[in-house]
Amino acid sequence: MNRRLPPAFALMALPLLAILVLGFLPLMVVVVWSVWTWDPLTYWIRPDFNLGSYAAILEAGRWMVIVSTLGKALLTALICLLIGWPTAYAVHFLAGRRLSLILLALMTVPFFTSYLIRSFSWRLVLGRTGVVNDLLIHLGLVSAPLDWLLFSNFAVLVGLVASCLPFATFPLLLSMRRVDPVLLVAAEDLGAGFWTRLSTIVVPLTMPGIFAGFLFVFVMVVGSSTEVQMLGGAGASIVSVMINDVMRVANYPLAFAISSVVLIVIFSVVLAGNARFGLARLFGEGQS
Repeated sequence: MNRRLPPAFALMALPLLAILVLGFLPLMVVVVWSVWTWDPLTYWIRPDFNLGSYAAILEAGRWMVIVSTLGKALLTALICLLIGWPTAYAVHFLAGRRLSLILLALMTVPFFTSYLIRSFSWRLVLGRTGVVNDLLIHLGLVSAPLDWLLFSNFAVLVGLVASCLPFATFPLLLSMRRVDPVLLVAAEDLGAGFWTRLSTIVVPLTMPGIFAGFLFVFVMVVGSSTEVQMLGGAGASIVSVMINDVMRVANYPLAFAISSVVLIVIFSVVLAGNARFGLARLFGEGQS
């Protein structure tokens, strides 16, 4: 008897296959290759189980680079949320339709140009002869240019926040569009003030968006390298830069091991955050 596949299965088969082949499969290959052994005769890796690459992460300060990268990602994500949440609130609840469209356009305009150019432009702003130093000297606040504004962790953080801020703001805006205005009106009629409505209604209902924004920024920073190389100076490093350096000397198992450790950390953050904040609710039918 000839049976037809359910329409829903037929519709989802191709996207699921694409996700498995283009997304999941490469990650699994990276994890598997991380426990293979480098063969200098063939100049490639061979399927010989070996955890030496993971042990090598503890050498030469590599684990410190991973910890530093996670710290940068965490700090950048938190700053983006602190800026992005009020921004999303203002765009959705306070600005009119025309003004909100203008504000959203201004947030996306910088992405019309090269990622490298955006990062390099901060040199012109934070450098010794940059806009910030010239302004501080002109106002008499400093007598000499501030060297720590550029080629420092501060400059890297500024560049990362500037690059990642929209990716924290848009999920927040999406979650705020799902807040029922009737709840806010009812709370106001019952005597709840602005901060009470904010803390008891808006913030709890936008937690999936808060976590989504945090996750997007966190993952982007872990995988970024341009801001560190352009704004952090010669001694600055991040996981992606370290992986590139390891790949240049053909130590592929070590590069895959570093990538696997980062993947485990990110998946742990995703699973823990989703269990706590319910990321799936951001794309659900309505607020629960």
